Amino acid sequence: MADLKLEELMQLASSAALAGGAELKAHFGDVSRNSVQRKALGDYASKADLAAEKAIAVILAEAGDHYGFVGEETGTRNADAKHRWVVDPLDGTSNFIWGIPYFAVSIALCDDQGEVLGVVLDPLRDEMFTAIRGCGAWLNGKRLARLSDKRPDEAIISLSMPIQGQLKAIERSTFFRSLDAITNETAGVRRLGSAALDLAYIGAGRLDGYFEDGLSHYDYAAGKLIAQEAGALVTSFTGGVPVDGGSLLAGTSSMLLWLKSKFQHR
Repeated sequence: MADLKLEELMQLASSAALAGGAELKAHFGDVSRNSVQRKALGDYASKADLAAEKAIAVILAEAGDHYGFVGEETGTRNADAKHRWVVDPLDGTSNFIWGIPYFAVSIALCDDQGEVLGVVLDPLRDEMFTAIRGCGAWLNGKRLARLSDKRPDEAIISLSMPIQGQLKAIERSTFFRSLDAITNETAGVRRLGSAALDLAYIGAGRLDGYFEDGLSHYDYAAGKLIAQEAGALVTSFTGGVPVDGGSLLAGTSSMLLWLKSKFQHR
C-alpha cells in the first residue's frame, strides 16, 4: 500500500480528523450569518468548513503527494491517483450553523475497489468511529459487535429529508409514500442531519436502517465502510453499488430487503 502501512494511514487519518474536529469545536456556537455562504437551496458552507478542511489536508499531506484528495470545500487534486483521500470536513453543516449538536468529520481513503479505511469523528462527544476494509469497525478503539437482525417494528430508521431538486433515483411522491409506509411499520423514524454519523450509528447498532437519495460520495464514504465492517449492507435503492450523487440504503440484510421493498411499486 504505497509507502505507508494501513495502520499508519489510519493513524494519519485519525489525527487529521481530530485536527478538523478541533476547528469545528472552536467555531461551534459562534457562527455569524455573514460568515455563511449559501451554495444552493438548503446547502451551506461556513468558515468552519474551510478551516477544518485546511487543517485536515495539512496532516493528510504527510502521506505523500502521490495520494489524491477529494474535499467537499476545496475540490479535487491529483484525481488520477491510485489512492485518494475523500474528505467531508463538516457533514451536517446546517445543524452546525443552527447550533444543533449533531455533525461529524468524515475521512475515507479509497482505491479503485472502493473504501479502504474510514474515520467518522463526532467532535462534541469525543466519539471516533473507524474501520479498515476486511478488518472490522471500532468506536474509540473498542471493536464494534456484529449487528443482529431486528424486525421492522423493533427498528429505528433514519433518513435525509430531501431538499428541492435533491431526489435523483425516485420521484418525490414515491419518496413520501414510502416514508409513510416505513413510519407506520417501525418503532420510529429520525431525521438527524448527518449521513456520515447516521451510517456510523448503523455500525454501532444505534440505528437499524438508513436511506437517502442524492448523496455525495464524500458524505457517505467513511460511514459506509464502518457500517459494512460491522455487518450491515449498503446499496443503492435498486440493490447496486452506491454511486456519487445517487441513492443509498443501509441496514442488515433483512432490514435492507424490507426497506428496498418500500421503494418499489409505489
